[in-house]
Amino acid sequence: MDNSLQELEDELKTLQPRRAAPRWLSQVNRELAAELPATPRPRFTSATSLNSWKWLGWRTVRLAAALALVTIAGLVSFRQSQPAVTPPVLAANNIPVQPATVASYQPVAATNVLYDLQDEGVVQFDGATSARQVRARYVDTYTWKNPRNNASIKWTVPRDEIRVVPASYNPN
Repeated sequence: MDNSLQELEDELKTLQPRRAAPRWLSQVNRELAAELPATPRPRFTSATSLNSWKWLGWRTVRLAAALALVTIAGLVSFRQSQPAVTPPVLAANNIPVQPATVASYQPVAATNVLYDLQDEGVVQFDGATSARQVRARYVDTYTWKNPRNNASIKWTVPRDEIRVVPASYNPN
């Protein structure tokens, strides 16, 4: 920190705030007393008043209960008015056919493509053993197909692979 800033900080630490003048304190107290009401106001309005905030909660609960009853009654009458759906029947054996509701995807292909290979140099292990570090970068692609409608999903994921290959030196 700069020396002049340190001196300023030390000087500011030694300063003490002055006491407020008694005349000024009495004037502030008089002005505050003039602004405050003589009798305290009630904290809440009466609970017997229908416009009180306390009754809002009960009104809301009653309204929500009424709306819930109307909604339930509407759903019940809607379900009763709909005809029952029967599953189609296989004509040869009279076996009901269940429609497939869940798309069943099956894995059909997985590929990985090497797009970068780098020799990152010699690496020392335990001080005496040396090896070469090689980084290979791939893009893996997985494919799933739905046999019913031939819809397919492809998922592509980048992948790094670091290999440490032992390096041996034979002078012969």
